[in-house]
Amino acid sequence: MMTKSEKSTKESGIGKTSFAPSLEISRLGIVSRDYRYKYVNGFRDFSHTLPDVLRLLDSLGCDAVLFSLFSIVQRESYTPLSAFNGLNNINAIFLEEFQDTPKERIQERYGVYHRNNGKWDVYGFWQIFGTINGMPKSDIDDFVNYELPKRVLGNCCILLCGETNGVKYSPKDKNVQDTFGLRSAIRQSTNIILNPIHDRMTRFEMKLKRKFLSENGRWVVSVWNKGKEKNGRVKDGSRPAWTVFHDGIQKEAGLVQNQLELEIGIIDFKKA
Repeated sequence: MMTKSEKSTKESGIGKTSFAPSLEISRLGIVSRDYRYKYVNGFRDFSHTLPDVLRLLDSLGCDAVLFSLFSIVQRESYTPLSAFNGLNNINAIFLEEFQDTPKERIQERYGVYHRNNGKWDVYGFWQIFGTINGMPKSDIDDFVNYELPKRVLGNCCILLCGETNGVKYSPKDKNVQDTFGLRSAIRQSTNIILNPIHDRMTRFEMKLKRKFLSENGRWVVSVWNKGKEKNGRVKDGSRPAWTVFHDGIQKEAGLVQNQLELEIGIIDFKKA
């Protein structure tokens, strides 16, 4: 029996593929929003601004666009395909479907939309974990050995949100260690890790883990939403809602001015 997501995808005209695409990203757009903001279409997601964002980044020569998680409210009445029309440079778009209920946001499928022989396909998967606390070692080993290879998409690899906790901070040694072999399992030619996130992570070791994952010439790009409250306070910080690391050094993304109520940046991996 076809699931709701599969039915929606089939009817939208987007092909659904179980094969990971082989991408070659060189200029990446990154996009974050404040998810308290409800657009005129009534949804707190990227659906209203998606066409304008993609046209803007396409005009600036981006070949891929990474959105923060909780990207598109999953509904049968909407498909992002119409926003892809007329794009010349963008070949890959990364979006997570979710449900937006009065009490919580519920993450669903993560979609890698990509061009394939002149049409758009989507390659989907789900976040496996957010923390390894209490997680059996065998489950982490399964992620590294069986799930991670499905996330390697040419020169990039995707770790969703807290899956970067697959590398471990050692309080005793005060450093990050590849205890489960996650970093070493990513082939050397895959030099970009895309790490879309739901909310800003404030624990100090998260930046250290991204830094560690970026060592040996690799990039790690993390982007999240603003607007989450904790203990009655919003802890967005003063900087844009992303971090970029290359070879263990934090880098800046080029800010793109816009009128879309979004934070937009660009990373040129060949020039940076």
